[in-house]
Amino acid sequence: MRNRFTTFRRPAAFAAVVAFAATALSACSSGSATGSSGCAKQYTIGFSHPVGESEFAAALKKQVTAAGVKQGCVKVLLDNTQASNLESQRATIESWMAQKADAIVVLAVDATALDGLREQAQAQGTKWLTYAGGTKTSDGSVGFDNVQSGDLVAKDAIAWWKKTYPQGGVTAEVTTLTPLVGFKGRWEEPLKQFSAAGLDVVSKQDCADQECGLQITEDALRQHPNLRVVVGINDDAAIGALKAFTNKGIDPSKVYIAGQDGTREGLEAVKAAGAYRSSAAILIPDLAKSIIDNSIAAITGKGSTDYETPVVLATARDPKQLDQLIQQYGK
Repeated sequence: MRNRFTTFRRPAAFAAVVAFAATALSACSSGSATGSSGCAKQYTIGFSHPVGESEFAAALKKQVTAAGVKQGCVKVLLDNTQASNLESQRATIESWMAQKADAIVVLAVDATALDGLREQAQAQGTKWLTYAGGTKTSDGSVGFDNVQSGDLVAKDAIAWWKKTYPQGGVTAEVTTLTPLVGFKGRWEEPLKQFSAAGLDVVSKQDCADQECGLQITEDALRQHPNLRVVVGINDDAAIGALKAFTNKGIDPSKVYIAGQDGTREGLEAVKAAGAYRSSAAILIPDLAKSIIDNSIAAITGKGSTDYETPVVLATARDPKQLDQLIQQYGK
C-alpha cells in the first residue's frame, strides 16, 4: 500500500515531453488562462515561484498555463514574485485565498513564514501543494530528483577528470545553497563522489547566481591556480564560473564545468562545446503537467498527489537531445 510520501516517477518519455512542449508554447499566454467551457467543474489552481525573473521560472509558468488549457477545466493563476520577495509572495497567495482557489502550488520564500497562510488555506478547503519536495503538512508535492541531478553531473565530471588528468594534480569547486535543504542532493552527491574518487574540493560556498559564481571562482583561482572542475548548484552559478575561467584565459579543453536545471543559457553553453560540458536538465513540460495533475488529484482525492519529474544529462555528446531540450524554451 502506498503511503502519503511515496513519490511517483513516470518514465522519461523524452520525445513525448518535447512534442508536448512544442504545442504548449504555442498555446499559452501570460497571467492566467481558462480552459474550455462545458466543464462540470472548473478548478482554479495558483502557482507561485519566488524567482519569477529567471528564464526557467518564466518557461515553466508558460507551460503550466498551457497544461491547464490542455486539461480543459482549469483556470491557472500565476504570481509575479521576483527576487524571493516574501511580501510579494504572501500578498499574491492571500489574493488567491480570497478567490477561494481550489489548490495552491508554491515554492515558498520562507516556509515557516507562510505556515499561517497554509493553515488558513487548508481550513477553507484550498489544497496546499509544495514545489521541490513534499512536507508532512502539505496536501501533495511536485518536484524533481535532486539526488539524480547531482549524481549525473558528478559521475560525468569524474569520468572527464580521470581521462584528462590521469595523474591528478587539479582541484574542484562545488556551489551549494544550504538554506534550501530540499536541493541538497545537488551538492551532496558531487561532494561525496569527489571525495571517494580523490578529487580535492577547495571551494564550497552558497551561490546560485552568475555574479557570485564569477566572484567565488575568481577567488578560488587566485588561491588554487590548479582549479579545473566546477559543479554549480544551478546553471546560473556555473555560467558565472565559466566567465571566470574565460577571463583568466585558461584553456577550455582543460576545464570541466557543469550546471543543473537545464536553462537555455546553460544548454547553449553546453552546445558551444567549450569548458561548459554538461547540465542536468529538468523536463519542463513534464513538471508543468504534474503541477496541474497533482493539484486535481489533491482536490478530488483521486490519483497521485506526489511526483518527481525526471532529470536528464545534457552534453554535446548527444546533440539531438541537447537541441530538444533547448526547444523547451521555444524560439
